[in-house]
Amino acid sequence: MNYSTFKELHSKKSFFVLANCWDVLSARIYEEAGYKALGTSSSALSATNNVKDGENITFYTVLHNAQNILKVVKIPLSVDMEKGYSSRVTDIVDNVIKLADIGCSGINIEDSEISGNLQSPTNFSRIISLIKSTLLAKGFPHFVLNARTDTYLSPFCHDKLTETIARASVYKSAGADCLFVPGLSNLSEIREISDEIALPLNVLNLPNISNIDDLRLAGVNRFSLGNSVFDEMLAYLEKSINRTIHNKNYASHYSHDPLNLLFNLKPITFQKK
Repeated sequence: MNYSTFKELHSKKSFFVLANCWDVLSARIYEEAGYKALGTSSSALSATNNVKDGENITFYTVLHNAQNILKVVKIPLSVDMEKGYSSRVTDIVDNVIKLADIGCSGINIEDSEISGNLQSPTNFSRIISLIKSTLLAKGFPHFVLNARTDTYLSPFCHDKLTETIARASVYKSAGADCLFVPGLSNLSEIREISDEIALPLNVLNLPNISNIDDLRLAGVNRFSLGNSVFDEMLAYLEKSINRTIHNKNYASHYSHDPLNLLFNLKPITFQKK
């Protein structure tokens, strides 16, 4: 059910907010708040494992995290695959199929390299094409491939707008279902890109483009929260802990609003010896 539901959200005529989670607890809070779909954040997941973002976690960590989240949520889950967690295309495809097999509804995969350079459109489109054809062969026609292009993040891409539009065409032909352009924040450029490409457009939450009404009118179809909520939570945690160790007022940790999350914990039963 989640496969088709998630695919239906990706349309040039629609708009939705993708809530980016990092563990079971954050996923449950988003779901209970009413979000329609989830995506993992590689940045947040990396931080919780005490490493920097950029494929410094293993694919097993990504897979295990997704498995745990899927046990407790009913809304679709897409996974941030970064660059695929392998230099071999066949391994990247195998990783995607593993995610589809456990019930994930889609992935992000990016066209940048560790160096900051962008892969050639031809090379990246081959990866997309092989992923798509394998998904179809395995019976996952509704699995969403969100092709992330780092044109607006790479220091080596100079004509960012033109290159983004050109790559969108190539990636769509290869089988991509959506184009993710993190770093894109100018509304006029968003509008021009959306008008020129056939794929639904995904942008990332940034301080100067957080008005979803403006984004919807500019042609955005999918708005990803990214690591913004995790960073806000972490900043609060750091502030709270540092404040109380200095003022010794540990009662202040109870000054928050009541917690609304329903855990539905199962009671523990013990067998008599």
